[in-house]
Amino acid sequence: MRLPFPSPFARLAHALRPAHLSTHDRVMGAVLLVLAVVLGLAGQQALRIARQDADAALHVQAAAQLAALSQTVADAAVRRDYAGVRAQLRTPIEQGNLRYVEYVAPDGRSLRERGPAPVADRPAWFARMANVAMPVLQDDLIVRGTYGGRLLIQPSSHSYEDFLWHLGIRLAALVGFAFALLAWLTHVLLRHNLKDLDRLSGTARQIEAGDYGVRIPVRPGSPPELQEAARAFNTMSASLERLLTDLGEQQNALDSAASVTEADLAGNITFANDLFCILSGYTREELVGRTHRIVDSGHHDVAFFDDLWHTISSGRTWHGEICSRAKDGRLFWTAATIIPIKDDDGLPLKYLSIHFDITQRKLDEVALNNEKERWQVTLQSINDAVVVTNTHNQVIYLNPAAETLLGIALEDALLNSLGDVMRLDQMTGDEDAPACFLSPLPGVHGQTGSAQLHTRLGQHLAISYSCAPLSGHGGLGAVYVLRDETEKKELFDSLREMAFHDTLTALPNRRAVEGRLARALRTARDLAQQHAFCYIDLDQFKLVNDTCGHSVGDALLADIAQTMKAALPEQAYLGRLGGDEFGLILFDTRPEEANRVCRELVQRIRNFRFEHKGRRFTLGACAGIAPITESATTAGDIMIQADMACYRAKSEGSGRVMLYEADEVGFRRLEAEMGWAADFAQALDANQFLPYRQLIQPASRDGQPHYEVLIRWQRDGTVEGPAKLLPALERYGQAPILDRWMVESVISYLARQPDDNAVYFINLSGKTVADESFLGTVCYLLDHYGVDGARLGFEVTETAAVVNLTDAQRLIEGLRERGCQFALDDFGRDASSFFYLKHLPADFLKIDGAFVRGMLNDRRDQAIVRSIAQLARDFGMHSVAEQVEDQEMAALLEDMGVDYLQGYHIHRPEAFPFWQPLGELQAPATRAAHLKLVR
Repeated sequence: MRLPFPSPFARLAHALRPAHLSTHDRVMGAVLLVLAVVLGLAGQQALRIARQDADAALHVQAAAQLAALSQTVADAAVRRDYAGVRAQLRTPIEQGNLRYVEYVAPDGRSLRERGPAPVADRPAWFARMANVAMPVLQDDLIVRGTYGGRLLIQPSSHSYEDFLWHLGIRLAALVGFAFALLAWLTHVLLRHNLKDLDRLSGTARQIEAGDYGVRIPVRPGSPPELQEAARAFNTMSASLERLLTDLGEQQNALDSAASVTEADLAGNITFANDLFCILSGYTREELVGRTHRIVDSGHHDVAFFDDLWHTISSGRTWHGEICSRAKDGRLFWTAATIIPIKDDDGLPLKYLSIHFDITQRKLDEVALNNEKERWQVTLQSINDAVVVTNTHNQVIYLNPAAETLLGIALEDALLNSLGDVMRLDQMTGDEDAPACFLSPLPGVHGQTGSAQLHTRLGQHLAISYSCAPLSGHGGLGAVYVLRDETEKKELFDSLREMAFHDTLTALPNRRAVEGRLARALRTARDLAQQHAFCYIDLDQFKLVNDTCGHSVGDALLADIAQTMKAALPEQAYLGRLGGDEFGLILFDTRPEEANRVCRELVQRIRNFRFEHKGRRFTLGACAGIAPITESATTAGDIMIQADMACYRAKSEGSGRVMLYEADEVGFRRLEAEMGWAADFAQALDANQFLPYRQLIQPASRDGQPHYEVLIRWQRDGTVEGPAKLLPALERYGQAPILDRWMVESVISYLARQPDDNAVYFINLSGKTVADESFLGTVCYLLDHYGVDGARLGFEVTETAAVVNLTDAQRLIEGLRERGCQFALDDFGRDASSFFYLKHLPADFLKIDGAFVRGMLNDRRDQAIVRSIAQLARDFGMHSVAEQVEDQEMAALLEDMGVDYLQGYHIHRPEAFPFWQPLGELQAPATRAAHLKLVR
């Protein structure tokens, strides 16, 4: 059906609807409407007043005309001169002032004259609107008492209507001018004052177009309310700009942290941000228009999605975790929030989905659950008792070991206070630790310690405990681990006793003595007290071990310890330092008193008699004393000083007691030896040692020449002998290092001198003889350098051989298998034993030089030398005489049957020809051997 085209009035009415009018048009329309109503009402009122005035004037005029006409017509009417009456009636009609005039005679005869239609200036509608009243007036004609009839007139209103018309025209013109002027003024005022509204409208359109930084300039001439409105609008615009900026940043943050999608009511995706595309592996074009089934993993059942759709379709927000499948088939988990976007009626328009990737968290949860299962199995299987509590320190878990240790089942212990489940008494450390351990709020940093546990079974167990708080907001409780340490404590107490006491003598051991000595040093410094430390060394104790066995020697040491302890004053502290050495601390004791105590101890030891299987042994002892004063340094220094004093005492003979004096010559010499021993390693690395050789000449022509290898120290531009160095190395255990260096140097030298057929004898210290690895080192060097063992010999002093008889036998036999020869050096110096000589398969017996030097003037020395030479022949050995100084001595020795001669008369020591230091040789094996030697 075709709709009719709207009329112009309809279009005008539609255009003039208030909703389509601007503020200017609305104000102008209202003003014009008010003006029109006011002017219309004023004109109507003026017209009514003018009409009333015209009605009154017309009535007055008509009355006057009726009176005048009555006088004129009265005489003619009385005379019944009807022609004269008609002529008189026609006169006012002709003047145009009356509409009609009528005379009614007494007899009822009527004469009427009507005026012609007037020519008026006003329109007919105005006459009808003016509605000027035209009264009909009548008057009886009575002349001298005679009734002459009745006269009626009706005046004409057209003159008054013309007057009102012209007056209305002038008034309308004036009102129209005033109306137009007022409308123009209103228009001008509105246009001027409503410019800010136009700017406001334009600014709003700019903001709508996206220009949020635009502002309205506030004009000083604007009305105050528009200025305030402009300021408010600018404030609102700035707030809107900040809000939109914040929303943009939040949107960027959301897009960077969460994947976002929008869907219509049918579930079709209408938008997906970049993060969702990355997460799902689909492009935005592949997602838009599809439902979320495109990423369905099949992990969730139908009820899950029914609940989801029921929630969001009813206008409520849905929260949950969804497992989805990406385009490449990988599964990913998201924490999803689906929000219905509603219209004004509260009905959903679309659905906004926000997803946070929690795939790693789900993987971590699976790993955590697996780890939890593993740890639960672990806690079930470990032997330590594990107790877990909540934030109120109430038990929530016990492993089987804890149930056994505490004597309570898990179901009986649940939610009971930890203090009700077990009771602890402190054993070591802080006395408040168990109370804090069992408090309702355990410490943040955890606790460890040991205590005594009182179980419900009445047991008292030594335990070690630890407490570790479970971290979390406000705390999650704590984990307590208990371990039964009863057996361990008993063992520890036993070990502690062993660690600080000597099991053989029941005396404190070296560690305990050092600790007590450190305490004595502190009291000496802090309290200005004076103490003394004594170093006591037994003599001839090894003889008991070697002849009677170590078990007998141990019994002897125990008896000696008790004998010494019984002779000490109350303030003394006696301990065994090791072997046959003892340390004694005398508190509050001056050196003189310490000397007296030590002499008494030495005398008691000498008086002590020990018998075993019919043998009686007498021991001796020496003692060294080191004062402990305010100036003392360390416990180690004090022990060294006492050791040095004891060494000096032993060097002067058995039964001596020596007080350490720093300025005494002998002690300065010992300290010098310590310095030499300290410089030894550096000198060895710097190749400061040189090997020398001295010829050992055979007395007969058929003997083979030998050399004894000597050592020289080249330092500070001079070459020194070993007289000072060797005792220091022997004393401080460094002699084996020099021995190994000498062996390696000689073997490497012989490897470079294949034409040298002499045998080179190397001196060995007692500790080298006792070293089980020395034999293997020599064999390795001989093989590596390809040197025949027959070109090498070793000298061992009688004392070193006797002290280490078994080791000497093993070493001599092992090296003789490689062709090496052995000489027993300094024979006759000490109390020689034929038993030792019988069991030492040496090749040479070297006569001590002390007998050789005095042989020309002392027949007893000649007898000793002659007997030793004979003894060597009887044992199948060769004899060697040392320190042969002249020809007369050499001839006498040859007559005695000595096989070899050695001394300055025979040959002065000389450096090895063509010697090259070990450091300059390209021999890796040599370096390895040297490193092994140093270790």
